[in-house]
Amino acid sequence: MDQNNLHTLFFIDHILKNEQAQKIQQLAKEQSAQNAHIRDVAKEQADLFLSQLPSSSYGEEKVKRLYFDGCFDLMHSGHFNALRQAKELCETLVVGVIKSDAIAKAKGPPIMTDEERLALASACKWVDEVVVQETYDPTIEQIDRHQCSHVAHGDDLVQTADGKDAYQPFKDAKRMKIFKRTEGISTTDIVGRMLLMTKEVMWEEKKVFQKQTIVEASNIDSLEIDQASIEQTLNNKILNTTRRIMQFSNNKKPKSGDKIVYIDGSFDILHQGHVDVLRKAKEMGDFLYVGVYDNETINQIKGKNYPILNLQERVLNLLAIKYVDEVIMGVPYKVNEQLIKNFKIDLVVEGSCSQKTIEDPYELPIKLGIYKQIKAVNQQTADELIERIVSNRLRFLEKYNSRKKKEINFFENHDYKVEEI
Repeated sequence: MDQNNLHTLFFIDHILKNEQAQKIQQLAKEQSAQNAHIRDVAKEQADLFLSQLPSSSYGEEKVKRLYFDGCFDLMHSGHFNALRQAKELCETLVVGVIKSDAIAKAKGPPIMTDEERLALASACKWVDEVVVQETYDPTIEQIDRHQCSHVAHGDDLVQTADGKDAYQPFKDAKRMKIFKRTEGISTTDIVGRMLLMTKEVMWEEKKVFQKQTIVEASNIDSLEIDQASIEQTLNNKILNTTRRIMQFSNNKKPKSGDKIVYIDGSFDILHQGHVDVLRKAKEMGDFLYVGVYDNETINQIKGKNYPILNLQERVLNLLAIKYVDEVIMGVPYKVNEQLIKNFKIDLVVEGSCSQKTIEDPYELPIKLGIYKQIKAVNQQTADELIERIVSNRLRFLEKYNSRKKKEINFFENHDYKVEEI
């Protein structure tokens, strides 16, 4: 090969290498631009996520120990949502359960005993410590004794006997955390529903949006309950969102090798008997599914005007209990093969206080050898709680009418300045 051809080859090789280098450089630039775009999108998503978090999670530092007190009578999703919001504001949530005699002096006797209310508060997954509160209103000395820097409460005003703000000392000392009160449900509302079940009235059920029902009395004037109060109780239904369910959900599923336990029921008006059975069911395996009957199924089983709480309310209550891993909504009354296979259930358990029809709902699990009955230590039922109201009907009517008027006034005049956490 002569010298000129050799130079030509070197020149061509140089051009090719240079073009290759340019292509590589261009690809690098394009990749860099793509990565920058990915980083921008990721940043936008992160900013959006942070903007949706409660203010205490990114704009306000959580307190170490926070105190939150209450009666927690006939505990419901409003109570649990308050506890959830309070927990968002702190590392350790200390809950004070007010003693019955203090409640009786302030606003009339509770329906549940001290032991029953303590059991429910202790079972909540957002509660770290539970103490007994001797007085109706907390004091700075009390929260200091429990080593709490702040006290928490909803944005509804709590007044002392002389009409003053019960939490003003905490506000003055800048030791107060406030969150939004949950609308649509309260102990007063539930007492109203239970009072209606103690009267022989003809009812007309009107189906509304899948499982939720509105119950209308056909003879409202014959009841001793204040008409304005009962109309507000019947029509002011809790309006849940998917966000609320996500807030309550554990967002977990069984791991490989977990022993999966299943228990079902109505779980209407959460009580100590439920807590005992759920705790024992959880102890029998690694992952606990709780099946909840829909409203129609419960009404067929128990009759009258059951259930007291609708499906949404009962599901949220169960999701707040620390022994419950996941809830299955609207399960069939009779446990079938599809349910067992779909959720890979290893053991089906039943509480000894459950109410059966003529048809045994656990026939298949018994046949498969995967059934076990739990002996309930506490034999409490929703019927028993209603009987307590029946025996003291006039006293609870007076208390209901008084407190319901206060609730109506609060929601009609509230300015809603506090956002929910």
